[in-house]
Amino acid sequence: MIDLNAYEIIDLTHEMYNGMPGWITHTNFTVEQLMIMERDGYSVKRINMNTHHGTHLDAGAHMIKEGKSLDKYPLTAFLGEGTALNFSDKKDGEPITESDLRRYESYIISDAIILIYTGWYKFRGYSEKYLYMWPYLDESAATYLNKKRIKAVGTDGLSIGGWSSTTPMHRAVTDSAKSVHEILLKNSIIIEEMANIDKLLDGNDVANAFFSILPLNLKDSDGSPVRAIAFKEKIR
Repeated sequence: MIDLNAYEIIDLTHEMYNGMPGWITHTNFTVEQLMIMERDGYSVKRINMNTHHGTHLDAGAHMIKEGKSLDKYPLTAFLGEGTALNFSDKKDGEPITESDLRRYESYIISDAIILIYTGWYKFRGYSEKYLYMWPYLDESAATYLNKKRIKAVGTDGLSIGGWSSTTPMHRAVTDSAKSVHEILLKNSIIIEEMANIDKLLDGNDVANAFFSILPLNLKDSDGSPVRAIAFKEKIR
């Protein structure tokens, strides 16, 4: 049996609540009270959400026409060892490039889960900084990770590929977001809107852990909210 006392268990998942921020051109995540204990004798809520609300996973079908849907992945695709990498030096809307990733080349290996820490989860809210200006992977970084054949890549920004749409309040930051997704999703899954990666790093630039990033069991889906957890071995 696994001795859980040997590990620090870190929740990498954002709290979900009525009206929480998300991809700003999508409909809002809402929670409605349907049944009330004092009236009905039990409590039930209705959740209205899409497959990319909150901390969530992108499957191949999200951006690739013939891409793999969520139910076609084995459970092992959502579990495994990997490394969190510190990119909190990146400025608003700045790309993370292949050259940046090569600083950590020895940690980026086949079948690893790689988490990109920028610190953007701390700004979660309805602000320009959080909704539009997080650091993101450019095409060179995506191609580098694809060649490394990593299992998954995660980020604490709203998207791995940067803000690519337009609203009355903000123009696109990058035009490569779709291609970045397409490159990565050929061989990997993507996790977006993660939280607390800094707690895993604990002041370091690198931290290893075992990750569990389990989606809902949705048929024919392009993605799903997840509960992402890191198991970091305690120093004895």
